[in-house]
Amino acid sequence: MIWKKLKVLGAGSYGTVSLATPLPQYYSGTTIYGAVKSAELSHSSSLQREGEIFKVLDGSDYVVQCMGEDVSIENDKHTYNLMLEYAAGGTLHDIIHNPFNMIMGESEAAYYTFQILSGISHIHRKGYVHCDLKPANILVFPRPQFKVPHLKLTDFGLSLTSDESLTYRGERLKNSGYYSHRGTLAYAAPECIVCGIHSTAVDIWALGCIVVEMLTGEWLWPVDRNKDELMFMIAHHKPEIPKRLSEEAKDFLSKCFEKDNCLRYSADMLLHHPFINKSCYKNLMEHRLMYPSVSVGCGDWISSEHLFSTISPRDSNFRG
Repeated sequence: MIWKKLKVLGAGSYGTVSLATPLPQYYSGTTIYGAVKSAELSHSSSLQREGEIFKVLDGSDYVVQCMGEDVSIENDKHTYNLMLEYAAGGTLHDIIHNPFNMIMGESEAAYYTFQILSGISHIHRKGYVHCDLKPANILVFPRPQFKVPHLKLTDFGLSLTSDESLTYRGERLKNSGYYSHRGTLAYAAPECIVCGIHSTAVDIWALGCIVVEMLTGEWLWPVDRNKDELMFMIAHHKPEIPKRLSEEAKDFLSKCFEKDNCLRYSADMLLHHPFINKSCYKNLMEHRLMYPSVSVGCGDWISSEHLFSTISPRDSNFRG
């Protein structure tokens, strides 16, 4: 099957993300789309590493699926492409910070949290720490048959293996004495800032930040502060858990925000917390566990070379 890129959806340090669809002469079914992360081959080492991580993480209903990789020639340059599922519903950030300023209820937030935790649990079991969990890295897949959409984790460009996380330390900053964080500062755990540590527990702290954001529509920390002020607050201040929340929600967040990263609850422990189990979407959670979605994976669809080529390759000896 030959695909074409339709338009650029976004760009970052890794390269670009494009919307893609099969050419009609190769596919005649219902219109399907893919999201293609691309980078010039000579600058694609981090993207290729992310592709390897996607292959390891294949098989979870809560992690975006990789459908293949490809090297093409575009504008006379060899380009590395990573084909991923396309999320038509945008990101969790779009749901939280919606134009109507609507705040979701605890049951809905608990169901989203269940899905995020299921993805985190899978990632940790496979030997990785995400390191950059945030609403913008959680994709939304609408499901017409249900009131609430399906969520999947993505963007593993900053992820570490469990072994790497044991020895990795962020760079010590000269002015403040803190350590640089591997990810987005507003979701950083205190041990990242104070000690440079990035264990699986940092993903749980980030989850707590996300849950607060879902339940209040506001970030846990005042993100308008400068970097030094924000780092000081994360390192030394106790997160403020909204008083209006239920006792179950408060207790859940206290487990995520345990200062001692060695005592912080794991993803599997949190999946059995009353905040999750008392959600009105409990039946839907059980249905998802019994009947996971069937999706293509890296082993099912590895793209052929020059899949997105804009011209015929001149170098017939090149192999991606």
